[in-house]
Amino acid sequence: MSQPTDSSRQQLREVATGVYQIELPTPFSVGPVNVYLLKGSEWTLVDTGPHTSAAWDTLCGALKQLGCQPADLSQVVLTHHHVDHVGLLQKVREVSGARSLAHPLAVPFVEMDETFMAYHNQFFYRLYRESGVPERLLSVVEKYHRMLLTFCQPASIDVLLKHEQPLPGLPEWQVLYTPGHSQSHLSLYRASDQVLIGGDHILKQISSNAFIEPPRDPAQARALPLVQYRTSLQMCAELEIQLVLPGHGEVVTDHRELIAGRLQRHWERAGKLRSLLADGEKTAFQLSALLFPGLYEQELALTLSETLGHLDLLTMLHQLEIRQKEGVFYYSL
Repeated sequence: MSQPTDSSRQQLREVATGVYQIELPTPFSVGPVNVYLLKGSEWTLVDTGPHTSAAWDTLCGALKQLGCQPADLSQVVLTHHHVDHVGLLQKVREVSGARSLAHPLAVPFVEMDETFMAYHNQFFYRLYRESGVPERLLSVVEKYHRMLLTFCQPASIDVLLKHEQPLPGLPEWQVLYTPGHSQSHLSLYRASDQVLIGGDHILKQISSNAFIEPPRDPAQARALPLVQYRTSLQMCAELEIQLVLPGHGEVVTDHRELIAGRLQRHWERAGKLRSLLADGEKTAFQLSALLFPGLYEQELALTLSETLGHLDLLTMLHQLEIRQKEGVFYYSL
């Protein structure tokens, strides 16, 4: 096997026994995404990166450094369905014939079923209007749809994964359901050396956004992602973990301290919302503009999800009242 160049050393490194981290470029503000190659009797890829030529070329180059190629991959495990993690899945499947594994709630997003995607868009149009978002900003829904079509190809999921089952083909890894950042989020835990492949669940530099998502069944109420996220974090805080291998950024070695800080900041933001409501009722959009004055229009989906998540938390604790007027929800103390 040829020796890695300085550039490829930065993009490929062994971060735990038989676990190789590959850093792939993305066109998104979050920056590069980490995918992982697991060495067993066969090769398993965890996440794929976005559907771009730069990500594909980097992935192929990293595999070459390990003496393999995309055709050698036997399975692809998805931590969650976001485009920066799944965009290349179909291309990998076409080249390798690898089977794909994910949580059941990832399926309609990854398959990009037309009926589901139409419902997905209508869900957000309604949510944003109910949150008081001005009509001029509703184009963000179509913008998001175009982004999906640009950086992701529809793909099938072959195997559905559930909480605490052994990972097929690699039984030393246990599947953990860690929803919050997305409804489909999974992490992988290897108890023998206390390593967690955490996707976007636990990141060192940034707090993962708990994104609002439509329920799979339109008849159901949407989930409360920040409440879910806090529960998932608390579950991981109880685990013995030496290393968290994240979807973005650096390896985490102090997961309990980091989680405690994240949970505390949730309460601090909830307190900030209460103070913003002290002078009268406001919509979620108005509160988002006050919380994120330089960001709320450019990153509407992110900032509104963050705001709604904390409003969900306060509402669940009976600290807020909600009234509806002309199709818009208003929050008050």
